Amino acid sequence: MKYKTSYVFPNISAFNRNGRGGLHKRYEIAVATNCSFIEVPADFIKNKTEVQLTGKKLGSILTAEDVEKLYEFGTPSEKVKYILHTEPSLSRSNGTGTSITPPLLWNNRKWVSDFIEMTIAISKRFKIPPAGIEIHPGGRNNTNQDLIRSIMAIRAQFEKTFKIAPFVVVENRTGQFISNGDQIADFWEALLSTERRLSDVVGVVLDIQQLYTATKNAFLKQLKLIPHKSVKGLHIHCRHRTPSIENKIPWESAFPWVGKIKHKIFVNPEVHHQSQANDTISFCNKMMR
Repeated sequence: MKYKTSYVFPNISAFNRNGRGGLHKRYEIAVATNCSFIEVPADFIKNKTEVQLTGKKLGSILTAEDVEKLYEFGTPSEKVKYILHTEPSLSRSNGTGTSITPPLLWNNRKWVSDFIEMTIAISKRFKIPPAGIEIHPGGRNNTNQDLIRSIMAIRAQFEKTFKIAPFVVVENRTGQFISNGDQIADFWEALLSTERRLSDVVGVVLDIQQLYTATKNAFLKQLKLIPHKSVKGLHIHCRHRTPSIENKIPWESAFPWVGKIKHKIFVNPEVHHQSQANDTISFCNKMMR
């Protein structure tokens, strides 16, 4: 059993005061914590502060003008490797009683085009393209074919704009159309039968907590249905806090399964505070020994 992993420094709340920050501070902390990648938020307009800064409605896709208002300009180094974590379709509130859950419309080509324009605008703001992009499956109005077509469009547009295409991963999410092991396996099968050559640069980022929430007692059975080759990364957390072997999630069974992945993967300790990120990385290192 061998673990080949690199870490992502997560999008902690300290980076997002009065906007979404940029690469400089994130890179500084990522280097100090030995992380190879940085997670950067790429959600739609998500709270009262962003509504005020942009003048846009909650749940709106960002324009280039909005991106300038929310993100700091430039990069501290051409070597920065960042991953855009795009809109997960969460319930958003503006703090005055209005809330919205922006839908993900991979079946709508105009929406996909606007989504891609937004991710390109963020990347242009940083002056360098992302190493990867995380997307979420959305509701049952979407299909695996919609996702695959959209992923190909994302990569083609980045190739055209930056002469380089990012890897693209789909995160399993409770309540969305890819949430359990069966559905991840179906997505992977669809990808291989549609565009097998993408199998090295497209796949899933497996959120262990979400898989557990969606499957409960069937967690280990569902985990074993996921093709190891489909997994390009992991989100490790327990309800966005530091995990522990005391959790209901059976970490001591999950990590040996992860150890059977032959290729290199990234691990994102998906927590909200820096101390929890450090503790989660320590937890992973300990479990992977």
